[in-house]
Amino acid sequence: MAASGQKCEHPICSCIVTKGRYCSEACEAMEKTPDIDCLCNHPGCKGKTS
Repeated sequence: MAASGQKCEHPICSCIVTKGRYCSEACEAMEKTPDIDCLCNHPGCKGKTS
């Protein structure tokens, strides 16, 4: 279980999670393709590669 305030484990995502490893199912699904823009759609996420 992730510690409170840990960054989402998807490398491009900038969201903070308080439970689990990922902030969304989208980030967990993209686990094998970390070079693609983050698709979690959270308002504060800066997960863009370009």
